[in-house]
Amino acid sequence: MILHKRYSFLIFLFIISCSKKNNFNKVSISLPNYNHSKYHVNFISDFSTSAKISYWKDKNQVLFSSTNKGDSFNIVLPYLKPSSSYSFKINEISKSSIINSSVLYSFKTRDLPSFFPNFNLIKDSLFSFDGYLLFRTQEDPGIQFMMDDSGEIVWYNIADTVLSRPFNKGLNNTYISLSKKNIINEISYEGDTLFSKTSDKHIFHHDILKFLDKEKSYYVGLTYEYYKYYKNDIDSIMGDGIVVYDEKGEKVWTWNIFNHSKPDEEEFLIRDDWSHANGIDIDSDGNYLISFRNFDQIWKVNSVNGDVIWRLGKNGDFNLENKEIFYQQHAIHKIDSSHYMLFDNGSSEYRKTSRALVFSLDEKNKNFNYSKSIFLPDSLFTFKQGSVYSMGNNNYLFSSSVNNKTIISDETGKILWNLSSDHSFYRVYYIDKKKLF
Repeated sequence: MILHKRYSFLIFLFIISCSKKNNFNKVSISLPNYNHSKYHVNFISDFSTSAKISYWKDKNQVLFSSTNKGDSFNIVLPYLKPSSSYSFKINEISKSSIINSSVLYSFKTRDLPSFFPNFNLIKDSLFSFDGYLLFRTQEDPGIQFMMDDSGEIVWYNIADTVLSRPFNKGLNNTYISLSKKNIINEISYEGDTLFSKTSDKHIFHHDILKFLDKEKSYYVGLTYEYYKYYKNDIDSIMGDGIVVYDEKGEKVWTWNIFNHSKPDEEEFLIRDDWSHANGIDIDSDGNYLISFRNFDQIWKVNSVNGDVIWRLGKNGDFNLENKEIFYQQHAIHKIDSSHYMLFDNGSSEYRKTSRALVFSLDEKNKNFNYSKSIFLPDSLFTFKQGSVYSMGNNNYLFSSSVNNKTIISDETGKILWNLSSDHSFYRVYYIDKKKLF
């Protein structure tokens, strides 16, 4: 009986202890770096717990931070519109449920910097998208930013100098960035650097990406390679290569175009910048797809032995009809298990129109299967740079770089969203909001 009472008393104390409310104290909000749009909420709790922030500009669109553990917190709020009033609460979490919330706090975000790009948006009143567009400027200072469907900035990061052109979406709430021509970084939108590789040998250019293979991460970059020529007043020809790093930053594979193709043995024009690779992606079988602008071709390269599996384009391994030929293309990528898409820039000589070209391939029999084209208006002809990506629902996101335009159209080419700027953007990516929150 005494033993029973003792355990009853201990259980009673345990219940009282567990039911004690956890208070949040010394709550403050700060913007520690002028170059970022993210705000930090700092606070302490009475005892160790898990907590996250719910925050909103519009109560009908509540956002949530990541969940942190401990009794002293510094939680980042990354997706905030400038010059806006926000409210937030601190939430204690147990088994993915909110069990305790703080009082309501509020703050106002600062204005955009004066040197930020200017925009003018014309959109179809019936069109909207539930995601963000990711941009990167090509001028000094380098700015990366996200924009919502109403043309409002929701996130930005400003560099001290011009950023190198290549950047890409990461796999989970991150982006891949070339901060300098020999440094590849993976950075979360909350500002944490998750991967950084500095190369003493390679200069990266035009495109970088991250992919998973058997649950291991790899980072890929296009590189410049050189070929001693000494003919026709040309001492050296610049071509392209590939370098692959594992998640520890160890170099695991390289490829050099000149080991598989000699300029004198090809029909391509001999010039200083010979091949001009501008895009790379991973095919469904794990081999590489490389876009060579100066060849008007896409090459598929074996990711093990480096052999060129096929060449697609003018004078390539597939027979193309006139409507299937592409010129000075960019942004080759696989869109599903069987279909590819690229941005066909067009040509000042042959066709002054730019388009998205969607197709599939019978690789065994070397048959090109045309699926569809989505043309930009002739006024948006983009003879260099540019990109196109699917947004789902048969809508397509274009960067018309030389026209300083970002366009969303349907599959008929009807323009639904037309953004003009005083800045040029090499590429623009669509970020599904579901992958951020």
